[in-house]
Amino acid sequence: MIAPLARQHTLWLMLFLIAAIPCKADTLTLRTAEQAAQKSSLDRYATIWEDPTNSSDTATARQHFTRFVSLDSLVQQSAVSFYWLRIPVSNATGATADMMLSFRSLTFVDVYLYQGNRCVLYRQAGAFQKRSRLAAQDGRLYTLLSLQSGQSYELLLKVHHTKHYSPSFNFYLQQKDAFISQLHTMQLIDAWSQGAVAVFLIYTILSWLVSRFRPYLWLLCYMTGIGLYGIATGGYLIEWFFPENPFMGWLFNVTFVHLGSFGIYMLLIDFWQMKQHNPRLYKIGRILIVELILLTITGLCIDYFTGNFNLANNINLWSFAIPFSFIIASLWLCWHRLTRAQRYMAYGLLLFFVGALIIVFSSAFLRERSLQFAPYITNFTTLAIFLLFATGLKEELRQHEIDKHAALKELNRLQLYQNAILEQKVENRTSELRVSNQHLTEQQALLADRNTKIETLINELNHRVKNNLQLLYGLSSLQVPMVGDEASREILKGNMAKIKAMMLVNEKLLWFDEQSSVHIQQFTSEITDHLQRIYDTQHRVNIQLDVHHGIQLQGKYALSFGLILAELLTNSFKYAFGEHHEHPIININIQHIDLRTMQFMYADNGRGMEKGTSGNPATMGISLVHDLTRQMNGKISVENGHGLTYQFLIPV
Repeated sequence: MIAPLARQHTLWLMLFLIAAIPCKADTLTLRTAEQAAQKSSLDRYATIWEDPTNSSDTATARQHFTRFVSLDSLVQQSAVSFYWLRIPVSNATGATADMMLSFRSLTFVDVYLYQGNRCVLYRQAGAFQKRSRLAAQDGRLYTLLSLQSGQSYELLLKVHHTKHYSPSFNFYLQQKDAFISQLHTMQLIDAWSQGAVAVFLIYTILSWLVSRFRPYLWLLCYMTGIGLYGIATGGYLIEWFFPENPFMGWLFNVTFVHLGSFGIYMLLIDFWQMKQHNPRLYKIGRILIVELILLTITGLCIDYFTGNFNLANNINLWSFAIPFSFIIASLWLCWHRLTRAQRYMAYGLLLFFVGALIIVFSSAFLRERSLQFAPYITNFTTLAIFLLFATGLKEELRQHEIDKHAALKELNRLQLYQNAILEQKVENRTSELRVSNQHLTEQQALLADRNTKIETLINELNHRVKNNLQLLYGLSSLQVPMVGDEASREILKGNMAKIKAMMLVNEKLLWFDEQSSVHIQQFTSEITDHLQRIYDTQHRVNIQLDVHHGIQLQGKYALSFGLILAELLTNSFKYAFGEHHEHPIININIQHIDLRTMQFMYADNGRGMEKGTSGNPATMGISLVHDLTRQMNGKISVENGHGLTYQFLIPV
């Protein structure tokens, strides 16, 4: 019983002593140039110590080597702790070896190379390191180490990863020329893929500018977003625009992905005409766009204010279930009604779905390591999707042109048919008009013959009226000297004045119809001169005429106007002025008030009209003046004082 117990205690003692011995890693020895050219992982040679409070420097880290453990046995306390790594390296190649130390994704890495107790090299690197702090031949994710032949070194690395991802300590060592060659190859692949995306992007822009077909605009959003995502994750966006602030450049990665997703949503909704055929899906799509905008803003705020890229990435990973469900539901519900052109987009969506699933699952399980191949997946997937989408859009445009030509052909056929109907109607109407014109021509001939006869009769009538008026005027002139009674003689002279007015009107209207006009200025002057020769042979009365030369009066009113003027002049000559009246004056003023009304004012400075003389001839003449004014649709006002004043408003 004692022997087994002794063996058991001895075994536990040996295990305790082994655990108390500090972990000592193997030394990476470079023996040949070919071995140095190969990419060597430093995982099996590295030991690590976590320093959560960042309370140690290089001297402390090298002195307390017992704190270092192997990478496999490390239990991390915090994702954003400070870590120290020790890697022994020896150069046995027989020549100086220029080696590149490379890593992935880590935000800050301080590189110390010790030869014995002397630090022979110090470099700064990291994804968030400013460009001004990098050595000339270094990059953010690699740094140059020069190892002398036959010398042993201790590579001491201080790592601080600030993205809140669990840091991946994947460090590699490779000969400089081989590393640069591989780096140039990867950059060439990036250039070709990004160049292809740029060419297709330009093609999409030109297609949209030429056709104005709106789905090309959404395809442009998708190409721009995914293309910029590839540039950003490849580190080129930081190098070009944010060399001194890489953190800001890293914020846009997810934003570019969301821009591409927005383009996919809008292309899906617009190209498949969901608003018309699937209103519920259309409403869900609009909600997804709002959700995408809120998700973008949330992710930017989390990354910028907290630097917790891991949290923002997890939110995006969980939210991807919603758009994936929307795409699957859209394919399931819309497939049966899709045209050939629209199904090309369905194939592109399936490819997008597969590529997105690969990136999502790789991001979920590999975390930051997925960024190594995510740009290549997105670029090549984008190129394939573009070819499918562009083919579908071209097919849609081709079908649209076919439908347009068919519609134009049908429209031309209908137009020809309509033209034939119109031509037949025009022909029928022309025949009717020809017959109607023939009847009108016959009626016109009859009317012309009738008008000729009427004109002959009117001319004969006017000739007889003129002769009769001249006969009456001549007989009256012969009878005036033979009449001994003064009153009768005056009556006869008044009749002669009226006959003269009729003769003047008849003379003016002899060659005109009832709608013809008479110039008032000449007509008034002739009547006034004639009556003054009859009643005022001595020209004792001063007649003042002020008649606007442009006033014309319709023929049907000219006779009434002439009779009124003759009556007023006769009354003035006969009754207004006595033998002893000094400076007798008659004032006649005819002017336009407006385009439709003429104002006729007649005034004398005679004795006026005595009250209570309604039975005398002058008063009877005034009644005639009122009647004639009413016949012309005019208005009259009379003022009796310091002579008589008449004011007429007559339409012209």
